[in-house]
Amino acid sequence: MNIQILDEAQTDLREGAQFYERQNVGLGTYFLDTIFSDIDSLILYAGVLY
Repeated sequence: MNIQILDEAQTDLREGAQFYERQNVGLGTYFLDTIFSDIDSLILYAGVLY
């Protein structure tokens, strides 16, 4: 499976991470880690629930 993150989405992710980082130090990183973990799960399981 090939997943592409569009430029617009990358901007949204960056802005989202900055927003959460302003709320609490480290939260922006957690936000991105969680999103990319979910993307990795899509690659591994292609949306199949187990």
